[in-house]
Amino acid sequence: MNPKTKVFVASAVLLVLGAAAAVGGLDAARLARLVLGGACLAALGWWWLKARGARGAGPEKPRLAVVARTGLSPRTGLALVEVDGRTLLVVHGDGFAEVHPAAGRRPPRKRARASFSAALRSVS
Repeated sequence: MNPKTKVFVASAVLLVLGAAAAVGGLDAARLARLVLGGACLAALGWWWLKARGARGAGPEKPRLAVVARTGLSPRTGLALVEVDGRTLLVVHGDGFAEVHPAAGRRPPRKRARASFSAALRSVS
């Protein structure tokens, strides 16, 4: 909410409290204390639920992370950036930047072992 709306809502609450106190024969100070106490309890409960939920989820992994950076010359550089799980190479300098997908390192393939009989056939 913007500040103008907050002031409007606060004014409306004050008017309603004053009218309720005058009509119901209640003491305005007692009614204001009850409303203020209720608002404080509601805010405390909201804060407690928010703090409890944040602890359980753990910190959120950032969507953008600079993994490594190096300079190629005084005005150009190369950065390895991870965006949403994808690794990118970014070449940047004065007035330009190029983005290229990084070639991922793949684990070497394991060759299937040949059976003993197939190994004998290949030798003879």
